[in-house]
Amino acid sequence: MNTSDSEFVRNSIWEHVPEARPFVTELEEEELELTNGECSDPGMYSMLSYGFMHPVFRPALEESTQETIVHCARLIEALLGSGRPQVIELVSIRVTDHLLGFPELWERFAGYAGPHMRFEADLRREYYR
Repeated sequence: MNTSDSEFVRNSIWEHVPEARPFVTELEEEELELTNGECSDPGMYSMLSYGFMHPVFRPALEESTQETIVHCARLIEALLGSGRPQVIELVSIRVTDHLLGFPELWERFAGYAGPHMRFEADLRREYYR
């Protein structure tokens, strides 16, 4: 069964980052309320930003929470390795640009970054010189 990019992102977050599950659930509940029960998908950009980046990933980096950072690194690798152009672009915009825009965050994460993320960071780094 083929899933949409948004479903893929949601399912990947759920699978790889259990710390994000309460935030994912909250976003879905908010979307259901906003759409009068017609839709529970807030979209992949909102899901990655408000279900992962802001409530889980950045705090884990700031607090050096190793186990959570490892989970986050696995998620990022799964998304970048998905072969889905829109998902790769999403990670580039929401994750890579955020990390490279805050060098101290990249320094904390670089040791956990997998090959896809290191490649992605090398591609995007030219914009941060």
